[in-house]
Amino acid sequence: MSDAKPAEHFAHPPYKAEDLGGKIGWWGVTNRNGVNCLTFASKPGAVVTDESNAVQIAEDWNKAYAPRSAG
Repeated sequence: MSDAKPAEHFAHPPYKAEDLGGKIGWWGVTNRNGVNCLTFASKPGAVVTDESNAVQIAEDWNKAYAPRSAG
């Protein structure tokens, strides 16, 4: 989802997709502290998605928030 973003004040990489709902199929994206920080600009209050979206979002965020080398 292109409008996924880390919750304000919780953008602490690295991120990983995490199963939050077991059989329910709810997945989130957790920060380095293990806090689900997934939010969606188009759906205020939504903090879960499916597995494939959570994996893609975590990968995208890790690329976007990766520290840049100084060289």
